[in-house]
Amino acid sequence: MLVGGLMFLALFVLLLSGIPISGALGLVGLASLGIYDPVLLKGVPFVIWNTCTNFTLVAAPLFVLMGELLLVSGISTRFYRAVSIWVRWLPGGLLQTNIVASSIFAAVSGSSVATAATMGTIAIPEMEKRNYDMKIVYGSLAAGGTLGILIPPSIAMIIYCSMVYESVGKLFIAGIIPGALMALLFVGYIMVRSLAGKNVAPQEKGIHVSFGERVTSLIDLAPTLIIILFILLAIYLGWATPNEIAAIGVVLSIFFSLVYRGFTWRSFMKSLGYTAHVSSMLLFVIVGAQIFSYAMFTWGATAEISEAVGNLDMSPNAIWFLLAVMYIFLGMFIDAISMMVLTLAVVHPIIIKLGFDSVWFGVVLVLLLEVGLITPPVGLNLYTLQAVARNARFVDIVRGSFPFVILLLAGVIIFTIFPQIVLWLPRIMY
Repeated sequence: MLVGGLMFLALFVLLLSGIPISGALGLVGLASLGIYDPVLLKGVPFVIWNTCTNFTLVAAPLFVLMGELLLVSGISTRFYRAVSIWVRWLPGGLLQTNIVASSIFAAVSGSSVATAATMGTIAIPEMEKRNYDMKIVYGSLAAGGTLGILIPPSIAMIIYCSMVYESVGKLFIAGIIPGALMALLFVGYIMVRSLAGKNVAPQEKGIHVSFGERVTSLIDLAPTLIIILFILLAIYLGWATPNEIAAIGVVLSIFFSLVYRGFTWRSFMKSLGYTAHVSSMLLFVIVGAQIFSYAMFTWGATAEISEAVGNLDMSPNAIWFLLAVMYIFLGMFIDAISMMVLTLAVVHPIIIKLGFDSVWFGVVLVLLLEVGLITPPVGLNLYTLQAVARNARFVDIVRGSFPFVILLLAGVIIFTIFPQIVLWLPRIMY
């Protein structure tokens, strides 16, 4: 316990000094191994090799590339406008479009930040003209994109599976029902707020959408919906592995970009560059976390912490509550992926020892990561929207997002009380 505490203390000191989390994790791990037994440093290259050649991780950059191709080709803009034709009759009008379009497109893009930026650029000017309550506009855009890391395909889930050796397909399937339920919670909240307050969302008066416009909108909906449908069916029916599905998704993205005349070599190279940047960043964080975990395992700190927590005179649900509070707190200061890889080596064995299901924990953990994306001071989606909406006050974005934080936490509680909601589909399929 003492060694583990000292390692985490050293880690946070390095983080506070401004060192990137990947470097901080690696440095603390290497220093700990050198103190324990310098000979063990010979095992570090094997840790790095095993991490970098993990077949599960291949899907992550492919899904990033797939989503980025759809973003730069303009298909995302077409998709948002087409969704608005179908859902703006609901109480809340274009606010509902923010939730539906953002949650669906974030699932394809794999990046909630990119989705918040793209959808915000399209939606904010239009909604300002229509006199919407801008606080809830910002909140709906920030929260809608977070569902992308819960609804498959999910980069966070791929990384989780690579670290705890869980089935990617099983976790993807487990995220479908919770993702849909959270989207419905968001939609329901907006409906209630819109019906209760007239100034929240103006009624879409004088706007008539013809049958022909609805049919035409299907053309713009088709690329995104076809890709999502293919991914879900391929996973559900076992047509291919997640890596193969991701590769086919990239091919489909290129095909639709060509069909919709949004493909250029310049945009393609930009997408490749962005994918390399994001994938490299993720890989460095994962490698650093694995070195840190290797050092903790060598010192026996992981087993000691797991045993100490497991022996506490508390119920498993009480311990899980404390762990959830820890994640909420960490989410205020550390980005989602870094927080996950930093804690999994210690927390996952505890969860298993307490009798919780690994797949269930993966889904609920992703929900807690979503909370971190929209809570200050390190809520990436909040800062993304502030950059897009140049006239917005940061405090208004935070206030607009706060109700959605409550809804996400309500989802964590619901799925804790009723874990079968998460596990029903995986148990049918596997």
